[in-house]
Amino acid sequence: MQIAHEIANSQAVWAVCCIILAAAVIREMRKENVERERDLKESNNIARAEANRREERLMTHLEKSNEIQHETSKTLQSMQTTLGTVENRVDRMEKKLYRKREDQHGRNE
Repeated sequence: MQIAHEIANSQAVWAVCCIILAAAVIREMRKENVERERDLKESNNIARAEANRREERLMTHLEKSNEIQHETSKTLQSMQTTLGTVENRVDRMEKKLYRKREDQHGRNE
């Protein structure tokens, strides 16, 4: 009984117990860190995949938008050309009407 009491009071035994406890704590912390790192990598991969899908959708939308703007530009140019033609025709008609009025006005005098 006295030997057990001496062993329990020995600093070496308590030092060994502390070292074993510290090693166990460190081992558990490493396991948790490995799991946390794995979870973070998985979450990062998921976020990256979602970002890639968003980027693809955005690029598709941007390309469609550019095509629509190009078509709108063509349509506006065509409308401008047509409007210019209509303006020229109206100008010629006004000139003809103006000449006819002058001719009629000159005959009436």
